[in-house]
Amino acid sequence: MLGRLRSNLFRTFRGRLALLYIFLELGILLFAGVILYTALSNRIYAEVDEELSAQATSLANKLESSPFYFWSRHLSDFADHYGGAIQIIAIDGRVLFRSDRSLIDKGGNDVSRALGHAFRTGSVAFASTESLLNKANIRVIAYPIYHDNQIIATLMLGHSTADIRAVLNLLYMIGGFLGLISIIISSAAGYFMAKQALEPINEITKTARAVAAGDLTRRLKSRSQDKELQILVRVLNKMFADLETSFQAQKRFTADASHELRLPLTILKGEIEVALRHPRSAEEYQQILRQQIGTIDRIQRIVNDLLTLARADAGQLEMVQTRVDLSLLLQEVGQQHLILFDSQHVRLAMEIEDGLEVMGDASQLERTMMNLLSNAFKHAPEHSTIHLSAQAKDDSVIICVQDEGPGIAESQQQHLFDRFYRADDARCRKEGEGAGLGLAICKRIVEAHDGIIWVESQLGEGAAFFICLPLSGLNRPHLKRLDRVLSQATDAPAA
Repeated sequence: MLGRLRSNLFRTFRGRLALLYIFLELGILLFAGVILYTALSNRIYAEVDEELSAQATSLANKLESSPFYFWSRHLSDFADHYGGAIQIIAIDGRVLFRSDRSLIDKGGNDVSRALGHAFRTGSVAFASTESLLNKANIRVIAYPIYHDNQIIATLMLGHSTADIRAVLNLLYMIGGFLGLISIIISSAAGYFMAKQALEPINEITKTARAVAAGDLTRRLKSRSQDKELQILVRVLNKMFADLETSFQAQKRFTADASHELRLPLTILKGEIEVALRHPRSAEEYQQILRQQIGTIDRIQRIVNDLLTLARADAGQLEMVQTRVDLSLLLQEVGQQHLILFDSQHVRLAMEIEDGLEVMGDASQLERTMMNLLSNAFKHAPEHSTIHLSAQAKDDSVIICVQDEGPGIAESQQQHLFDRFYRADDARCRKEGEGAGLGLAICKRIVEAHDGIIWVESQLGEGAAFFICLPLSGLNRPHLKRLDRVLSQATDAPAA
């Protein structure tokens, strides 16, 4: 039991926090007690000294104004109503009067020093026989008595502080009891508050363990009103959601990649097994090998595309940043597709603004446009038109590739740039199955050029793919305004 309590107190954060709270309050109480003791002691000394000084002054005045043989009567009268010790010591050290006990013998060095101080300086001195709170303590005043401006004796009055000690003892007992209760209550409250404050941590621990065990759907549901904990819960929930998305994407990527590679590998293996069943001529082997080159090319394209996406995800996609004449690049890509389009009676309409320049990798940008035009051709019906346009807008260029195919459903558009995704139910392919990686690669290349790519489509009305890239060079709106000013100046009649 003791070991478990020690473990909870010293090995847990809430236990250490509660102990820190206890020690802090104990220190505050002790500090307050010392301050209170010092203040009360000083006040008590001051009040006792004031009372002793008043009584000693009154008695000394009577003695100084009376002949010596009347002193005994004044001292007897004063002793009748004074409850403390009275003692008069002559300048030569003789005890002239003592009521009941010797203050010098009782007080020791402190009282003797006060007596000597009164004789030497002629001023009032105070002393205590013992600690102020001791039951036998006496507060003593040494008051010099003058005759003909000379000190002839010293009056010593003693006042017991036993009643004061009783009151202070009661006060300290009450204070100590209340302090002990306060420490017990505050320690329990501190431990409870620490436990309540750390309750969200327990929930976070349980949820993190569940996520680590494979339950990626778990989320934190803390209802704490603390702003710091709310921020922590939101951040962790986002991290868990991103982890689930990443894990699902990885599973989907692995499954899709396996599916895409399994079919051509199966075909390749099957045709090789058929070729090996019986001897064939050299021409037949060459024909079979030529057939397998297409299958191997498809596998190689899939592997290369996967490598490109992996490099893009790792931030290692190589982009040679040079000034690219985008207008010329788009026109060349369009010209390269004219023969392919003409074979299926598809027309290519190009509307490309001159002088468009961007900073980037010309080969990667060409790859992006080749993918978009090939994708548009695969889904464009015969005797239709594919539109390729590029126009400057402010400091950016908007590139559009639009076909007149069956279009893409709105529910599919948000997944169109995912790996291995195909909108097969909405858009039929003219030729060979692709791996569904082209648009994903386009998205990575465009984002690497600080651009964005998106699609706009409705079923039955075709699809339009847009790319927005930042222009390089001078400010184009400023150049257009400058051209208008120069043309107006040229057209104006001479004066």
